[in-house]
Amino acid sequence: MGAYREERNIEKSLWDALRLILSGATPPYTNVSVVKSFKQASKVKLNAEEKNAIIIAKVSRTSHIGAEVGSNLTLRKPLIIIDVFGTSDGQVKDIKDLLVAELKSGFDYYEYNTLYGTISDAVYESGETANGKIIVETINDTEVNLGEDKSQADVQDRYRWRITLNCYKTLLEV
Repeated sequence: MGAYREERNIEKSLWDALRLILSGATPPYTNVSVVKSFKQASKVKLNAEEKNAIIIAKVSRTSHIGAEVGSNLTLRKPLIIIDVFGTSDGQVKDIKDLLVAELKSGFDYYEYNTLYGTISDAVYESGETANGKIIVETINDTEVNLGEDKSQADVQDRYRWRITLNCYKTLLEV
């Protein structure tokens, strides 16, 4: 069994937080796929009748800030990018507003283990608590407009929104 490193733990913690937010909404969003890459998103077909949506969530860039003079301790500051794809303008805005409202208070940071190529959540299996928190400093959100008539755009590109989170992890790293 191997342990995930910090960036992968942040991404997995983010995916779990997003799924929890979506399932806890009133009414719950049960038809939203949370994935890591555009390649994975392209495998999910948006359907206006099903009113499904796709969220791509990943760590884009990370800064490591020295915590104190003469020490190797650093504060990890990831830039998180969340892309929301939907079947209507209203749906994308509703999902975006829900995510912004819930993520502004941050989310728990968990450490995960891999077992035979799959992710095993040691935190939940052992009953321990989260190992820190991801604090959100700033949030930016913007519509993704590809500059063409939406009716002519690819179905995946008609209704898109991008959320960026400037964050930091509460625990210092050696």
